[in-house]
Amino acid sequence: MGIAFFVFFLGCGLAISHRLFAEHSPWVRAWAGLAGGLLGLIWLPATTALLTGFTSRCQWIAAGMMGVLTLLTLRFASAPVRMPPADRPSRAETGMVALFTLLICLLLYTHVIYPNADGGLSVGQSTYGDLALHLGIVTSIAEQGEFPPDYSIFPGHRLNYPFLVNSLSASLYLLGTPLRWAVLLPSFVMAFCVVAGFTSLAREILQNRSAVLWAQVLFFLNGGFGFAYFLEGASKNPENFFRIFTGFYQTPTNLVEENIRWSNVICDMLVPQRTTLAGWCFLMLCLWLLYAGLTRRRRKYSVAAGIGAGLLPMIHTHSFLGLGIISAIWLPVYLVQQTRRTVRPYLQDWMLYGAIAVGLAAPQLFAWTFQQADEGGFLKFHFDWANHDDIWPWFWVKNVGLVFVLLPAALWAANRRMLSLYSGAVGIFVLAELVLFQPNEYDNNKLFYVWYLLSCILVGGFLHDLHRRLEGLRGRWIASALILFVASFSAILSIGREAVSDYQLFDRHQVSAAEFIRLHTPKDALFITADNHNNAVAALAGRNILVGTPIYLFFHGIGYETRWSELERMYGDPAAFPELSAKYKVDYVYFSSYERDRFKRDGSYFEQRYPRVFASGDIGIYAVSPRAIAGRAEPSRLSSIRR
Repeated sequence: MGIAFFVFFLGCGLAISHRLFAEHSPWVRAWAGLAGGLLGLIWLPATTALLTGFTSRCQWIAAGMMGVLTLLTLRFASAPVRMPPADRPSRAETGMVALFTLLICLLLYTHVIYPNADGGLSVGQSTYGDLALHLGIVTSIAEQGEFPPDYSIFPGHRLNYPFLVNSLSASLYLLGTPLRWAVLLPSFVMAFCVVAGFTSLAREILQNRSAVLWAQVLFFLNGGFGFAYFLEGASKNPENFFRIFTGFYQTPTNLVEENIRWSNVICDMLVPQRTTLAGWCFLMLCLWLLYAGLTRRRRKYSVAAGIGAGLLPMIHTHSFLGLGIISAIWLPVYLVQQTRRTVRPYLQDWMLYGAIAVGLAAPQLFAWTFQQADEGGFLKFHFDWANHDDIWPWFWVKNVGLVFVLLPAALWAANRRMLSLYSGAVGIFVLAELVLFQPNEYDNNKLFYVWYLLSCILVGGFLHDLHRRLEGLRGRWIASALILFVASFSAILSIGREAVSDYQLFDRHQVSAAEFIRLHTPKDALFITADNHNNAVAALAGRNILVGTPIYLFFHGIGYETRWSELERMYGDPAAFPELSAKYKVDYVYFSSYERDRFKRDGSYFEQRYPRVFASGDIGIYAVSPRAIAGRAEPSRLSSIRR
C-alpha cells in the first residue's frame, strides 16, 4: 500500500508538471514533476498531521488533497504546446545523468541497512555515522504518531532538525513499506532529480550541450589535489596508496589530518545526508525556476519558485539560506539591467516570489529553526571555514582543485550575463567564510556547495570555450582529458573506497531486540540505554530513550549534560535507580555490551530485581514500570525491520 501511495503522488506531480511546463521538453517536465510529487508527499501529510496526528487516515486525506490539486491544474491550466528543440537534451547529457544517478542509487542500495548473511544490518563508510539518526526519526514518527515530533533520543525536546524528508519515509513505513525501502525509494527519485536538475540548470544557463558535460563532471566528480598525499612515496610503500580502500575516512576528499575537508558530493553529501539530498532536489528546481523567470519573463516561474523556496526550511535549512542569499543579490544585480518598460513587471515578479516564499517559510522559521539557533548559539563570526593549518589560498586550491584554480580565468573571460549570474555565488562564499551557522564548522560546506555548483557551471563553460578555441591544435583532446582526469581523480578514488566499504551497524541480536520492542512494548515507552549512536531501540524500534549520543545532541544545540549524569547514576548507583526511574517514568532498562562497557556494570542489579522480558545474545531487556511489568502493549502494525 505504501508503494502505491508513493507512485500516486509522483504520478500527480508528473501530471501537474505536464501542464504547467508544457512548453518544455518531456525531460524537464519529468524531473520537475517528480520533484513536485515529492514536495506534495512531504508537505501534505505533514500539514494534515498537525491537525490529526501522524496516522494512516492523515495519509489518505493528504492523497485526496493531492488528487484534487492535480484535477484543478488539469482543468484550468493551458494545454500542452510543442516543445522547442533547444530544450531537448543530447544523448551525452542523458547518458551522464543516467550514469551519475545509477552510481548514487547503487551506493544507496548497499549503504542503507543492507541485510547481511549473519542476520544483521550493514551500511557503508559514509552512512555509518548519520543513518541511525535518520532511521530514528522515521520510525519514531511512524510508531508514535506524535506531530510535530520530539527527539526520540531526547524526549520532551521538540525536534528542530529539518525532519520532513524523514516524515516522507515515515508515511511509506506507516503504510506498510519495509523500513529499508521506505528510505530507499524516495532517495532514488531524489537522486535522479538532483542530477537531472543540475543538468537542466546548467543547460538553461550555458545554452550549450557540450559545455553542460564539463559542468556535470566537475560537480559530481568533485575533488581537489588530495590524491597527492597518497601517491607520495607509493612506489616504496604501496600501503600508503591502498589505505584509501581499507582505512576509515582515509580518502583524497576527506583526510582531516592533512586539512582535506572538501568531500565528494556523491560519497559524503548525497548518499549519507538525507536532508541534503532532499534539499538539493528542490534547490535545483528553485534555481532553475528563478533563472528561467529572469530570462523568459513569465510569472508562473516566480510563483512556482516562491512555493518551492517557501517550503524548503524544514526540508533543508542550508538550501533555503543559500537560495535566499542568491535571491537577495540577484534582485539588485538584474534590476539595474532593466529598461523603463521592463522594470515594473520585473519588480512585480520579484515581489510575488518574495511574498510567497516568506509567507510559507516564516511559520517554519519561527516554530523550529530560530528556536534551535537560539538554544544552540549557532551564529558566530569565524573566518576561514575549516582551515586550521594552511594559508588561505592554498587551503582552497588543494581542496577544491582545478575549479578554484581556473575561477579567476573563467571570471575574466565571462560576459556580463555570466558575471551577473555568478554574483550570487560570490555572496554565498563570502558569507560562509565569515559566519558559522551551526556549532559544527564543517556544516558550512552545505553553503559552500551552493557556491560550488554555480562555479562548476561557470568553469565548465569556460573550459568548453577554451577547448573550442583550440580547434585544429594537436593534442587538445589529450589536454582536455588530462584536465578532467586531474579534476576527478580524487573523486574516483573516494567513490571506489565507498563502493567497497561495509560496516555492520546492527547485529542480529539488536535487530531481534528491536522487533520485540516494536511488537510488545507501548509506543510511548521510555527506555534507558547507553549513548551509542547505533541504538537499536531508537533507530529501529522507534521508541524513546532517555538520552542519546552527544554526537547528535551537541551539534543540534541540545544541553544533555544533566540528563546524562542522571543516566549514569541509574546504571551505576542501585540506590539512586528507583527515585530517578520514577522521576523520568522509565519503563524498560536495556542492557547489552554497550551498557556494560560504558557504565562498567554487569547488570546483576536489574537481573535480581526486575523481570527480564527479552534476552538474545548479550542483550537483556528489563521491565521496571508497573505498566511494563503488566505487559500491556498494542502490537505494532508496521512492516518488519528485516524485510
